[in-house]
Amino acid sequence: MEKTPYHHGNLHETLLEEGMALIHEDGLAQFSLRKLAKRVGVSPTACYNHFPNADALITEIKEYVDHRFVDAIQRGIQNSFNNPKKLMVELGKEYVAFFADNPHYFSFLYDDDTYQITLTDNDFTGDYLPFTLFRDAAIQIMRNTGIPEDHFKDNLVIMWATVHGLAAMANMKAFHFTGDWKELTETILTNKLRIE
Repeated sequence: MEKTPYHHGNLHETLLEEGMALIHEDGLAQFSLRKLAKRVGVSPTACYNHFPNADALITEIKEYVDHRFVDAIQRGIQNSFNNPKKLMVELGKEYVAFFADNPHYFSFLYDDDTYQITLTDNDFTGDYLPFTLFRDAAIQIMRNTGIPEDHFKDNLVIMWATVHGLAAMANMKAFHFTGDWKELTETILTNKLRIE
Protein backbone atom coordinates (compact mmCIF):
# COMPACT_ATOMS: atom_id res chain seq x y z
CA MET A 1 0.00 0.00 0.00
CA GLU A 2 1.40 3.36 -1.03
CA LYS A 3 1.92 6.04 1.56
CA THR A 4 1.48 9.56 0.23
CA PRO A 5 3.25 11.96 2.58
CA TYR A 6 5.09 13.55 -0.32
CA HIS A 7 4.48 16.01 -3.10
CA HIS A 8 5.86 14.89 -6.43
CA GLY A 9 8.87 17.20 -6.09
CA ASN A 10 10.04 16.25 -2.64
CA LEU A 11 9.52 12.52 -3.25
CA HIS A 12 12.07 12.86 -6.04
CA GLU A 13 14.67 14.33 -3.66
CA THR A 14 13.74 11.84 -0.94
CA LEU A 15 14.40 8.99 -3.38
CA LEU A 16 17.82 10.46 -4.16
CA GLU A 17 18.78 10.89 -0.50
CA GLU A 18 17.38 7.59 0.70
CA GLY A 19 18.74 5.75 -2.33
CA MET A 20 22.21 6.99 -1.48
CA ALA A 21 21.78 6.04 2.17
CA LEU A 22 20.64 2.55 1.17
CA ILE A 23 23.66 2.11 -1.12
CA HIS A 24 25.89 3.29 1.74
CA GLU A 25 24.39 0.73 4.12
CA ASP A 26 23.98 -2.32 1.86
CA GLY A 27 26.29 -1.70 -1.09
CA LEU A 28 25.52 -1.08 -4.74
CA ALA A 29 25.21 -4.78 -5.60
CA GLN A 30 22.28 -5.16 -3.18
CA PHE A 31 20.46 -2.01 -4.30
CA SER A 32 17.09 -2.09 -6.06
CA LEU A 33 14.25 0.35 -6.61
CA ARG A 34 11.89 -2.09 -4.85
CA LYS A 35 14.04 -1.98 -1.70
CA LEU A 36 14.15 1.80 -1.95
CA ALA A 37 10.36 2.00 -2.30
CA LYS A 38 9.93 -0.12 0.82
CA ARG A 39 12.41 2.03 2.76
CA VAL A 40 10.66 5.27 1.75
CA GLY A 41 7.17 3.86 2.27
CA VAL A 42 5.82 4.19 -1.25
CA SER A 43 4.86 1.70 -3.94
CA PRO A 44 7.49 0.53 -6.44
CA THR A 45 5.39 2.27 -9.10
CA ALA A 46 6.02 5.61 -7.37
CA CYS A 47 9.78 5.03 -7.73
CA TYR A 48 9.44 4.01 -11.37
CA ASN A 49 7.42 7.16 -12.04
CA HIS A 50 10.57 9.12 -11.18
CA PHE A 51 13.30 6.76 -12.43
CA PRO A 52 12.92 4.13 -15.14
CA ASN A 53 15.55 1.91 -13.52
CA ALA A 54 18.21 1.79 -10.81
CA ASP A 55 20.95 2.99 -13.18
CA ALA A 56 19.00 6.17 -13.94
CA LEU A 57 18.59 6.84 -10.21
CA ILE A 58 22.30 6.26 -9.53
CA THR A 59 23.29 8.60 -12.37
CA GLU A 60 21.05 11.33 -10.98
CA ILE A 61 22.35 10.76 -7.43
CA LYS A 62 25.89 11.41 -8.70
CA GLU A 63 24.80 14.67 -10.33
CA TYR A 64 22.85 15.69 -7.22
CA VAL A 65 25.75 15.07 -4.82
CA ASP A 66 28.31 16.66 -7.13
CA HIS A 67 26.12 19.78 -7.36
CA ARG A 68 25.74 20.00 -3.58
CA PHE A 69 29.49 19.48 -3.07
CA VAL A 70 30.33 22.23 -5.57
CA ASP A 71 27.92 24.52 -3.70
CA ALA A 72 29.77 23.79 -0.43
CA ILE A 73 33.17 24.57 -1.98
CA GLN A 74 31.83 27.77 -3.55
CA ARG A 75 30.33 28.76 -0.19
CA GLY A 76 33.83 28.48 1.29
CA ILE A 77 35.15 30.77 -1.43
CA GLN A 78 32.34 33.29 -0.85
CA ASN A 79 32.83 33.20 2.94
CA SER A 80 36.41 34.41 2.49
CA PHE A 81 35.71 36.99 -0.23
CA ASN A 82 36.81 39.89 2.00
CA ASN A 83 39.67 38.00 3.65
CA PRO A 84 41.65 35.98 1.11
CA LYS A 85 44.10 34.79 3.81
CA LYS A 86 41.24 32.78 5.27
CA LEU A 87 40.34 31.16 1.96
CA MET A 88 41.90 27.76 2.64
CA VAL A 89 40.42 27.63 6.13
CA GLU A 90 36.92 28.41 4.86
CA LEU A 91 37.26 25.92 2.01
CA GLY A 92 38.43 23.29 4.46
CA LYS A 93 35.61 23.96 6.90
CA GLU A 94 32.97 23.61 4.19
CA TYR A 95 34.63 20.49 2.79
CA VAL A 96 34.71 18.69 6.14
CA ALA A 97 31.28 19.89 7.27
CA PHE A 98 29.73 18.72 3.99
CA PHE A 99 30.73 15.13 4.72
CA ALA A 100 30.25 15.31 8.49
CA ASP A 101 26.67 16.46 7.91
CA ASN A 102 26.05 13.95 5.10
CA PRO A 103 27.99 10.80 5.99
CA HIS A 104 26.55 8.66 3.20
CA TYR A 105 27.91 11.12 0.60
CA PHE A 106 31.57 10.37 1.31
CA SER A 107 31.71 6.71 0.31
CA PHE A 108 29.26 7.29 -2.52
CA LEU A 109 31.52 9.93 -4.09
CA TYR A 110 34.92 8.50 -3.37
CA ASP A 111 34.15 4.85 -4.15
CA ASP A 112 33.26 5.98 -7.67
CA ASP A 113 35.79 5.68 -10.50
CA THR A 114 34.15 7.95 -13.06
CA TYR A 115 36.53 10.83 -12.32
CA GLN A 116 40.28 11.03 -11.91
CA ILE A 117 42.53 12.78 -9.40
CA THR A 118 46.21 12.13 -10.07
CA LEU A 119 49.27 12.87 -7.94
CA THR A 120 52.61 12.68 -9.75
CA ASP A 121 56.14 13.77 -8.88
CA ASN A 122 55.46 17.10 -10.58
CA ASP A 123 51.77 17.83 -10.29
CA PHE A 124 48.42 17.24 -8.59
CA THR A 125 45.66 17.21 -11.21
CA GLY A 126 42.10 16.08 -11.62
CA ASP A 127 38.93 16.41 -13.63
CA TYR A 128 36.54 16.39 -10.67
CA LEU A 129 34.98 19.87 -10.31
CA PRO A 130 35.02 20.11 -6.47
CA PHE A 131 38.71 19.14 -6.52
CA THR A 132 39.57 21.61 -9.29
CA LEU A 133 37.76 24.44 -7.45
CA PHE A 134 39.66 23.60 -4.27
CA ARG A 135 43.00 23.28 -6.11
CA ASP A 136 42.59 26.49 -8.11
CA ALA A 137 41.63 28.50 -5.01
CA ALA A 138 44.65 27.12 -3.15
CA ILE A 139 46.98 27.99 -6.03
CA GLN A 140 45.54 31.51 -6.19
CA ILE A 141 46.20 32.02 -2.49
CA MET A 142 49.75 30.65 -2.76
CA ARG A 143 50.48 32.98 -5.68
CA ASN A 144 49.01 35.97 -3.83
CA THR A 145 51.11 35.26 -0.74
CA GLY A 146 54.35 34.86 -2.67
CA ILE A 147 54.88 31.14 -2.14
CA PRO A 148 57.31 29.82 -4.78
CA GLU A 149 55.58 27.85 -7.52
CA ASP A 150 57.74 24.78 -6.96
CA HIS A 151 56.11 24.45 -3.50
CA PHE A 152 52.53 24.54 -4.80
CA LYS A 153 52.13 20.79 -5.28
CA ASP A 154 53.43 19.79 -1.84
CA ASN A 155 51.38 22.47 -0.09
CA LEU A 156 48.28 21.43 -2.01
CA VAL A 157 48.80 17.78 -1.02
CA ILE A 158 49.05 18.84 2.65
CA MET A 159 45.86 20.94 2.40
CA TRP A 160 43.87 18.26 0.55
CA ALA A 161 45.12 15.45 2.79
CA THR A 162 44.18 17.42 5.90
CA VAL A 163 40.59 18.17 4.92
CA HIS A 164 40.02 14.86 3.17
CA GLY A 165 41.44 13.02 6.17
CA LEU A 166 39.14 14.89 8.55
CA ALA A 167 36.17 14.17 6.28
CA ALA A 168 37.13 10.48 6.25
CA MET A 169 37.36 10.48 10.06
CA ALA A 170 33.89 12.02 10.22
CA ASN A 171 32.65 9.00 8.28
CA MET A 172 34.38 6.22 10.21
CA LYS A 173 31.76 4.14 11.99
CA ALA A 174 34.07 3.37 14.91
CA PHE A 175 35.35 6.94 15.33
CA HIS A 176 33.34 9.34 17.50
CA PHE A 177 33.97 13.06 17.81
CA THR A 178 31.76 15.06 20.15
CA GLY A 179 32.94 18.52 19.12
CA ASP A 180 32.25 20.78 16.16
CA TRP A 181 33.89 19.65 12.91
CA LYS A 182 34.14 23.19 11.53
CA GLU A 183 35.91 24.45 14.66
CA LEU A 184 38.31 21.49 14.61
CA THR A 185 39.07 22.07 10.92
CA GLU A 186 39.67 25.78 11.48
CA THR A 187 42.03 25.10 14.39
CA ILE A 188 44.06 22.52 12.48
CA LEU A 189 44.27 24.48 9.23
CA THR A 190 45.07 27.76 10.95
CA ASN A 191 47.94 26.11 12.81
CA LYS A 192 49.10 24.08 9.81
CA LEU A 193 48.95 26.97 7.35
CA ARG A 194 50.08 29.60 9.90
CA ILE A 195 47.31 31.97 8.93
CA GLU A 196 46.84 34.90 11.26
